[in-house]
Amino acid sequence: MDALSPVLALAPTLAPLALPPRPAFDRLREMGFRHVQLSAAQPGLRPRELDRSARRDLAATLRRRELGVAGIDAWIPPAHFLNSATVDRAVATVIEAIDLAGDLGRCPVCLTLPADDSETANPALASLAAALVEPAQRRGVELADHAIPVAAREGIGAGIDPAAWLARDEDPAAAVTRHAGRLVSVRLCDLLTSGLRGPIGDRQEGRLDVMAYKVAVSLACPQRPVVVDARQWGEPWAGLRQTVEAWDAAG
Repeated sequence: MDALSPVLALAPTLAPLALPPRPAFDRLREMGFRHVQLSAAQPGLRPRELDRSARRDLAATLRRRELGVAGIDAWIPPAHFLNSATVDRAVATVIEAIDLAGDLGRCPVCLTLPADDSETANPALASLAAALVEPAQRRGVELADHAIPVAAREGIGAGIDPAAWLARDEDPAAAVTRHAGRLVSVRLCDLLTSGLRGPIGDRQEGRLDVMAYKVAVSLACPQRPVVVDARQWGEPWAGLRQTVEAWDAAG
């Protein structure tokens, strides 16, 4: 396989690539990527299934391939944090991801918390935030909440998923600029005119203004890897190449 030029700032999501972790790491490295986004739900990488020895082995595997971890996705339906039957398991799952993130270089944990649309503080949501912030701060791990609208929660940063903002007919570049001071994680993908998520660079179907988004991200968080979110892509490996080419072409 011909390697792409080094892609220092982009971090593909590992879970949608349909390969076991180690072969996927090898292929991403061959393509020139230097970062990867892990998922706490992916078989072989679930925090509760990794003991200390397995975590050391994972960290060593990544180091040998010169791959850094951009973050860990802990996607739990927001409603699970509000349901008394599921909230304890949901919180425990996030804390497990925080613990793994601490072992893998203190990378951010990405999640979506329930939106707070009330005019006054919601005690239940405040208690939920505190239950997550304390272990995150203890492990030196940042939390990136991808809720829309962005919530101002003490100790919890923001994450931007452009496809989610486009689905609301809102400008992702403007969202990045507006919340620059709180950004912990930014993602890269498009919302196609078909309503499906997809890679950037589709001139007929794509809705994302790639140039405007790249400028906004470069100004707001130039030191953080941009997460190439391949969830729901029909051909993720081809989509990665297309995304790299379109991102580079944007200047």
